Amino acid sequence: MKKSLLNILLLTSVTAFGLAACDNKGPAEQAGEKIDATVEQLQEQNQEAGTMEKAGEQLDQAAQDLKEGAKNLKDGAAEQVEKAGDAIEDAADAADQKLEELKADDNN
Repeated sequence: MKKSLLNILLLTSVTAFGLAACDNKGPAEQAGEKIDATVEQLQEQNQEAGTMEKAGEQLDQAAQDLKEGAKNLKDGAAEQVEKAGDAIEDAADAADQKLEELKADDNN
């Protein structure tokens, strides 16, 4: 029984010493943790850069769409002005024709 008690005591001591030693980080483990932190930071920055690039592309597309929309609006407005001008000319011609008819009726 003394032997198994001694074995249990020895095993418990080694385990306790091993667990206590795990708390102390060596220089290699500390360097590894710093490398891991740096890699994570670089990955986050890369993701942010990708997000910023996408946002820039979307802004560029919005600006292009705005330019096209303005051009279409300008073209549409020019077309409406031309139609209005044609309608005014037609109305003026009709008024001239009606005036000529009224003059002709007065002369008769």
